[in-house]
Amino acid sequence: MTRQRRNFFDERGVALIYMAVFLTTLLVSTGLAVDTGRAYVVKAQLSKAVDGAALGAARMLNSGNPRAEATRIFNANFPLGYFGTSEDADPTADPGFFELETIAATGMNVVTVTASAKLPTTFMRLANFTDLTVTSSGEATRRMVDLSLVLDVSSSIGWRWPFVRDASRAFINAFDAANDRISLVTYGNGARVIDAMPAAHGFNKVRVMADVPNALPGGSTNMVEGLYRGWDELRAVANGQQSGLRVIVLFTDGASNSVPGNYPAVPGVSKGLRTFDFPKNLPDPDNQTWASPMIVGMFDTDTGAQGPAYSVTLPWNSPATLAQVPFLPLTSWHTHHRSGGIPTSFPLQTAALTVNGAAQSARRGLRNWNAGAGRFPAEIFNINNAARNLVEIIADTARNDNGDYPIRIYTIGMGELVRYNLGTIPEKSEDILMRLANDSRSADFNEDQLEGKYYFAEGAADVSAAFEALQNQIVRLSK
Repeated sequence: MTRQRRNFFDERGVALIYMAVFLTTLLVSTGLAVDTGRAYVVKAQLSKAVDGAALGAARMLNSGNPRAEATRIFNANFPLGYFGTSEDADPTADPGFFELETIAATGMNVVTVTASAKLPTTFMRLANFTDLTVTSSGEATRRMVDLSLVLDVSSSIGWRWPFVRDASRAFINAFDAANDRISLVTYGNGARVIDAMPAAHGFNKVRVMADVPNALPGGSTNMVEGLYRGWDELRAVANGQQSGLRVIVLFTDGASNSVPGNYPAVPGVSKGLRTFDFPKNLPDPDNQTWASPMIVGMFDTDTGAQGPAYSVTLPWNSPATLAQVPFLPLTSWHTHHRSGGIPTSFPLQTAALTVNGAAQSARRGLRNWNAGAGRFPAEIFNINNAARNLVEIIADTARNDNGDYPIRIYTIGMGELVRYNLGTIPEKSEDILMRLANDSRSADFNEDQLEGKYYFAEGAADVSAAFEALQNQIVRLSK
């Protein structure tokens, strides 16, 4: 064989070797691209599954089984065998799949969901890579909640009370008995703390639910004292130990109508003087509005017990008063509280707040100042205005509370009474409730304070939906 022919065969052999190496490299590279592309798809879906599982578990920290919820959501988004992944190992069975950490210093619960999936390779087997392991973690946080539930138990609720009672209990049941705190306050002629805010995290869920009264206690609408006691319960948790979300939830079917104070007729003890709602509105099926309302007193601001019993019926715009109680006190007076440093009196009107864009003291001001007594007369006009002014003043002060975290207020108004035009302006109770909540829909929204929300329940059957909507809002905020 000649040298030329031998060189030809040598060169052809080298070319074949090069071609084999090239094709192998090409196949491995193609396999790498295909398999990493598959891994990318698996990684994206795995990330979606663990993120959804973490968020779902965080929502279920309020009640139920958070790990079971995480497992359910993960399996719904990443079933075994997804996109060819191995079915030999269930990611949700791994002890590290679900972790919950409670950080007391920051008032946070942190849920972490971690999962891995094994993806058998195809072309990469040529390079002796038989599988790829893809791992992803999702994290969700939920702030612990300190919540004062303040319930109107006045007589006007009537036959609707079982709906309110059951909705309130379901609302309480939605919170985490191990980490949240809840206090229960009811108000009628006075305001009672049925369940005090615990000092440590957690609350007795069964007891608090059971303590929502089975039967309607009745009475009037001393909303001023009810809101004050709810705020006081939040403040009773020591600074440095308060939860990351501090909330007052106030439910009512009417408007504030009582002024708690130190009256000369019964000096030295806080009593409430109230009026009925006016003027007459129709259809008013429960007969809760009057053209000639009553002035009624005196009610202990804690027990609601009346003593001494005074009353008089007058046209709502009359300047006449009770003979025994001719004047209002200069300020409100609150003798039932347990938090240190809480104010115990508030002015009966202020120019610092607005009502429909005008100063409260101008739009809903008191009248007929008596220079000799140095006080406003306790006429229906003034009692009604002071009761409405005070509840807005206290709400504003609570939202400015200087605890570890600011306070949000949420309100629920039930029934047609909250949409009647009542009082001296007249005005709707739901407009007041929007101001109490600092709802952005209010003309008097204060952007420098935390925004709350007002919920309307048209009838008794709508109360549950209002509480559920409020619960969902608090859960979103707690993330």
